[in-house]
Amino acid sequence: MPETVNGLVERVTYHNPENGFAVLKVKVKGRQDLVTVVGNTTSVTAGEHLEAAGRWVVDREHGQQFQADELKTTHPASAEGIEKYLASGAIRGIGPKLGAKIVKIYQE
Repeated sequence: MPETVNGLVERVTYHNPENGFAVLKVKVKGRQDLVTVVGNTTSVTAGEHLEAAGRWVVDREHGQQFQADELKTTHPASAEGIEKYLASGAIRGIGPKLGAKIVKIYQE
């Protein structure tokens, strides 16, 4: 039975749009350090929520990581996730500063 990892995509370290291979840094509740998740997905952006099913592996070069057989992302719902999503460059013309301002205005 596969294990699961759920969390906020903090950073997209690598993504190949041709084959979908991605290396992601994910903030998982209950863990201090970011978790490295590797797997295939059509698209992924920082700030999205990630659900991954797979297994833990130790890569000789990169250390412990979660090898996902299945990745599912959803658009962010939390203020933190929305701010990261906006700052990621997913929307042309919106960067970290404007993203933070937008979130602050709509939080009030």
